[in-house]
Amino acid sequence: MTVHNILTVDLEDWYHICGVDHLLPETGWPDLESRVVQNTLKILDVLRRRHVTATFFVLGYIADRHGDLIKKIQDDGHEIATHGYAHRRVYTMTPREFRGDLIKAIDAVATITGLPVKGYRAPEWSIRDDSSWALDILQEEGLEYDSSMAPLPIIGNPDYPRTAYRMKLDGGSLWEFPPLTAATPLINLPVGGGWGLRTFPYTIVRAAIQNLNRSGNPAVIFLHPREFDRHNPGVGLPPAKRFVLHARVASTAQRLERLLDDFYFTSISTVLKKKSIAFQG
Repeated sequence: MTVHNILTVDLEDWYHICGVDHLLPETGWPDLESRVVQNTLKILDVLRRRHVTATFFVLGYIADRHGDLIKKIQDDGHEIATHGYAHRRVYTMTPREFRGDLIKAIDAVATITGLPVKGYRAPEWSIRDDSSWALDILQEEGLEYDSSMAPLPIIGNPDYPRTAYRMKLDGGSLWEFPPLTAATPLINLPVGGGWGLRTFPYTIVRAAIQNLNRSGNPAVIFLHPREFDRHNPGVGLPPAKRFVLHARVASTAQRLERLLDDFYFTSISTVLKKKSIAFQG
């Protein structure tokens, strides 16, 4: 059986970075150079050439400013989901603030696409033990799936499931699609995207995908437009942030091409429609 893995893109600009509000406050975003269009077009060119569809988790802020880009993504056959509006970690918001951010983001996207929004991904995988209340709000607002709970230390919880599963909530259910991780005796490795996908040996990434596929489960890969840009502006980021954002960005395009050579990929909605994952919850 051929397993279709899942390719996703967090559609945000280079300055949408959690935890550096003192350097890049939201009030200053309109004055910054935007590089999201040119970098997203690089991704779209690869996917068009390889006949691959993906899920784009679109930040509402970007949708409001680059509607033509969102329409182009849709016209290319990709799924449009939401990444929230103002790129705020969920656990920094109250439930009321989160619902407001979510509704604003959904409206920004749906106004362009004319379609209901089915999925959500939190900035920095920030639905975790202290913000799990957000799952009920997602379900109440009509979403069908989430991709915000990382089975990793610090940003999530290593005990979270590593494969897609269906959560039962008070008002219904919600599918969860965690990012790809590689299990080791000591820790789960973040190989599904970001610095992990760029810096860990490709053999580890490939083996992690193969291990999931052998049990019929899809792997979730995630990308950001800024990872296709060797000239992101510097803003005096702390060393750890610089590493996470910029380490080996020159290898991103090559690594994506290699993944597309070795595995089949599609969008989350296509996987759900084909019912190609087992019910686990």
